[in-house]
Amino acid sequence: MAVAEIIDKYPLVLHYLGLSYTNKRVVQSDDLYFLLRKIEELAYPTREDDYVRSYYYFFLPIKMRSGIKFAPVLIFYLKENDEYDVCLHTAGCFTVRRGNQEPDELYVNFLRRLHEFAVLQIKNPIFITTDMICKRYLVGRIKLKYVTKPQMKIEEAREIMKQYRKNKALRLESDEVTLRDYLEVVKVIYEANSFDVSGDLKELYRRYSDGRDCGLADLPLEDKKAFTEWREHGCIGGHPFEVIRGGLISYGVHLYPPSRGKYTIYAEDQPEFYINAVKEFLRRKIPFRAPDLIRVLKFLTGEAVVKVNELNERPKILIFHSEVKRKDKIRWEELEEVKYRRKEFREKKV
Repeated sequence: MAVAEIIDKYPLVLHYLGLSYTNKRVVQSDDLYFLLRKIEELAYPTREDDYVRSYYYFFLPIKMRSGIKFAPVLIFYLKENDEYDVCLHTAGCFTVRRGNQEPDELYVNFLRRLHEFAVLQIKNPIFITTDMICKRYLVGRIKLKYVTKPQMKIEEAREIMKQYRKNKALRLESDEVTLRDYLEVVKVIYEANSFDVSGDLKELYRRYSDGRDCGLADLPLEDKKAFTEWREHGCIGGHPFEVIRGGLISYGVHLYPPSRGKYTIYAEDQPEFYINAVKEFLRRKIPFRAPDLIRVLKFLTGEAVVKVNELNERPKILIFHSEVKRKDKIRWEELEEVKYRRKEFREKKV
């Protein structure tokens, strides 16, 4: 059976599957469960341990305006749960368990199309190259400047680094500071980002920080000893120092109290808020460390290499293939097809 015939025999709109990595749909169907068993029998596991048997990649033929393309599919058999996770690369997964549920035709066609193409690959294999894979379902890498316009010129980034190297010579007289001292530096971050800074220092902190302060806001403003003891014994993790809160899955800007004569500012996400604060610290000659500075400057100048079709960390951003302006600059991952049990398949047929 030709590839086009397989596509026509099992109509499928991938978007309608509603795939997700975090909220996977569960299909309880003996028919689909045993169809996945048949697909398993066609290939050797890519990886296997006591908990999971993994296969990647099978290829699913799909019809597009430009012609027939392929989408990579991963299958995981979870041994303890006796269930399958079927994942369309970069798009999401669905779970198949044994049961009497009548499965949606889309899921049936997905797996039947996958199975019949795998059989075709054993009988009359097609060499599938990266060009033949639908780019929605591949992960690539590209410099950010080919996706969006840079937010900063390289010359400005170099000047910031020059000033930062000079700042390294600055030191506070002591690491023992009051809560007021710390919150005054926190206020500088808010001012640098044009936040509303009306109200007292503790009120500002409560307004913009993470909220899990471990009692920081209850400390006296002028007592160095109280703040030092709290830092040593009352502080849990970095939550009290997330002075600009992040989002649901992202982090904000962190400012840590002095250590070895310097404050430390971090930014997992929110690079714009972070760089505004760094520039203001430099202007006011506040001694500080900025371990993330080069990474953030690369991001703002567009020189950072980012992933396409997969969530980026630090900052957390998701760039889809359709958003890339210079698609010719993407370096796509290379995928290997599963190794089929060709000999066993022929002997079984005989």
